Amino acid sequence: MERDQLRREVMGLRTLEDVAPGKLIDREHEVLVSLSDTLLRSLINAAFPFDINIRNRLTVRVSSASVTFRSNVARVDLVGLVSRAAFPRVTAKVKLRGALDGFAVDSTHTLRARMSIDQVALDQATGSPAAFDPLVIEVLQNIVERSLPELTSALPSVTVPVRLAQDMSLPGFGPEGALSIEPSAAPMKVQASRVIAFQNRLWIILRVDLGDFATTPRPARTLTP
Repeated sequence: MERDQLRREVMGLRTLEDVAPGKLIDREHEVLVSLSDTLLRSLINAAFPFDINIRNRLTVRVSSASVTFRSNVARVDLVGLVSRAAFPRVTAKVKLRGALDGFAVDSTHTLRARMSIDQVALDQATGSPAAFDPLVIEVLQNIVERSLPELTSALPSVTVPVRLAQDMSLPGFGPEGALSIEPSAAPMKVQASRVIAFQNRLWIILRVDLGDFATTPRPARTLTP
């Protein structure tokens, strides 16, 4: 678990090393989107509370999240409860530590990120008398750790509130007057290029590739009788 966190931080620091002064973005092909840690936390918490069913008839209820930026990594701590309704009934506080990664523009042209979990910590078990046995916490911890792939895939994605167009359209004008220009449009591809977490802000660099413009049909004119 700690190895995964360290790997993220090493990769994050290497990304910072590659950013030379004045070379944060390609000014001709890239744009910059900036989010504060406060806004990012509110975007994540908007999806909670959230229930995830895992193996051994356990349910993980995530209730809230906190966000911190460390070593160029957007770290996310999720807190909630893990419980088993069937016998033996047991409930314990759970803390899931991970990070935001996988920033991408999906098929709906929405910029999203996923939450990946690296570490699990359980505490303060309650329930049947067996729940107070330290072995119970250890067993629950192992079950949740083995379920990390299912947990990660079930967590809701984080939607970044920016509008990403799929093309650039230029309206025509005329034919009245001395000059007439046909309307045109060009396809536009937008993808997340790099992500930098620094000084309480998340900087998302988007690469924009614009295709060739082509004329588009004018809307039919309605004749008034």
